Amino acid sequence: MDEARVSPTRPPASDPPCTGPGPRTRAAWWLSGLVVLLTVVAASAGLVTDGLYPGPTVLVARFRGNDLATLVAGVPLLTVSLIAAVRGSVRGGLVWPGMLAYSIYNYAYYVYDPAFNDLFPLHVAIVVVSATSLGLALTDLDVAVRARWAMRWAGGLLLLLAAATTGMYGVSLVRLAAGGEPPSDVLPLPQAQVHLGMALDLTMIVPTLVLAGVLLWRRSAWGHALGVATCVYVGAYQLNYLAARYFVARAGVRDVAYAEPLDLLIPALLLTAVLALVVDHREG
Repeated sequence: MDEARVSPTRPPASDPPCTGPGPRTRAAWWLSGLVVLLTVVAASAGLVTDGLYPGPTVLVARFRGNDLATLVAGVPLLTVSLIAAVRGSVRGGLVWPGMLAYSIYNYAYYVYDPAFNDLFPLHVAIVVVSATSLGLALTDLDVAVRARWAMRWAGGLLLLLAAATTGMYGVSLVRLAAGGEPPSDVLPLPQAQVHLGMALDLTMIVPTLVLAGVLLWRRSAWGHALGVATCVYVGAYQLNYLAARYFVARAGVRDVAYAEPLDLLIPALLLTAVLALVVDHREG
């Protein structure tokens, strides 16, 4: 039997040495830490400062509900996933970009609200720093095909959510075009806010759901990474909706209940998808 020869002047072939995170990843870590700090300041001020948010009672209550959800869920999730990513956790490195996307989407409502408030520059800074950090994080994201068994059903779930959201808004827009009936929201928000919510969903959430769903269905490495991040950021924002609904009902707005039985369905499904995509699973 022939034996492989190793040249005395050339070291044996081996895996490339681990060089650790690159400068872009480290910059993304520092910027994400700044996002945490800015978010704590903004959300805390929104909760404790009376008269900060202009507009009708339902809108003020909605923003305060967002602030509460951001403090008790958004900030902790971003912080824990960031720390895990810094420590080299693959799972943390996948959840962390999702929470940055959550931060961008969440504070887009504050930035693009037609009315100004005293925290407008801070809200703009959160969106800009979160987007910069997310962009840097994606350049060095650890992409690999993991949990192959769960990828297609998770992708199907995201595509189903994209279709349901598009269909719901499509019906509202057809009614508007055909009979002049303005679109409405579960919360009786002003038309400007209904328009803003629909615009953000159709330009930020639906395309991401479709892209992640298709790539997951194809079982691609980027599909797995984008799928986890998408489930995290869309699911996390559902907590904002639950808190906003509670605050609106507590403010005495008519015909708004504190909660509905189906309110937890979407976050529960997305959480299940995240767990299925990140748990250890050895395929036989």
